[in-house]
Amino acid sequence: MVMVRRIDQRWVAMVSWLVIVFINFLQLVYVKYSVPGKFEVQDVLYYPLTSLVIGWLLIYSLLLPIFKKIRTLKIGFQIPLFILHGLVYTSIYIVFIFFQISWWSENLDMTSFSSSVHRFFYTDFHNIAKNYFFLLAIYLAVEFVNKRSETLSRQKELEYQLKEVKLQAIESKLHPHFLFNALNGIMSLIIENPKKAENALVELSDLLRFTLESNLQDPVTLSSELELLEKYVSIEKMRYEDQLEVSISIEDDVDINRPIIPPLILQPILENAIVHGFKGLSSTLQIKVAVSKTGIRIKNNGSHLKEDINHHTGLRIVEQRLSYHFDEEVELKLFQYDGWVICELNGLNL
Repeated sequence: MVMVRRIDQRWVAMVSWLVIVFINFLQLVYVKYSVPGKFEVQDVLYYPLTSLVIGWLLIYSLLLPIFKKIRTLKIGFQIPLFILHGLVYTSIYIVFIFFQISWWSENLDMTSFSSSVHRFFYTDFHNIAKNYFFLLAIYLAVEFVNKRSETLSRQKELEYQLKEVKLQAIESKLHPHFLFNALNGIMSLIIENPKKAENALVELSDLLRFTLESNLQDPVTLSSELELLEKYVSIEKMRYEDQLEVSISIEDDVDINRPIIPPLILQPILENAIVHGFKGLSSTLQIKVAVSKTGIRIKNNGSHLKEDINHHTGLRIVEQRLSYHFDEEVELKLFQYDGWVICELNGLNL
């Protein structure tokens, strides 16, 4: 499941208020040195500190809890309630600020408290109200970002689940197809050479044990995939003997121990080369598997491709599995060149 890291609205609101207070502090410093005698040094420090503490308390106890409750209502009720809430918040903030100032400032005492508050209400009320709507905008913006992240996360989770279902459907086709072709090959040996047929069944059981015990959606190492391929080749060699030659070459800079490739990707390609390579071929079928840093090439000297190349079940499954594991980064190409039928997996970055 995709985890979503939510932005904490409380901390964003607290930090936003800290920014507002800091700007106010800079304004007071500017006024202090631009208009001598307007403010004392303690005023420049106390005003912002008082504003910071009161603002944080109101944000935590009044703003955010009410924001959350209002957002649960119908949109038609939200706008008037936010306006009413803003008026209440602004009024409480102004009263608290002036009450604090009256306790310590020589410019305001309790006898003139009421008139000073009244005068501030009709001259600067709108400035404090702007702080409320700024915090409201911050809250709604964070809410939008969180919901957007959750929506994208759910979308990714659904896409992942769909991808898993499709992969399981593809794998359900892979097992019968592989088993059917392998058993067909062994059946032809039962009458001709029962001992070889017995050995082939042992190798097949190892292959089936791997496919049943492993998760075909998890990548495996190239070493493991090639080991599986060699088991399949040994089964086919019992059937075709000297008529089939398979060689595997790996470049030195390839890391064969890094999980990178989906399991049972190479076997259907090799199987396709054998089944279609022998059609109309009277000589030995040579199959060469070459592993390089950028991909894997499997080529054979068997029957030539038809003009309209139609991928059969095995190659279609390979293409589908590659697209789900690597999106569009890895490409399967089937073509003919210089007498060889070539199947390439490009873009693996081995």
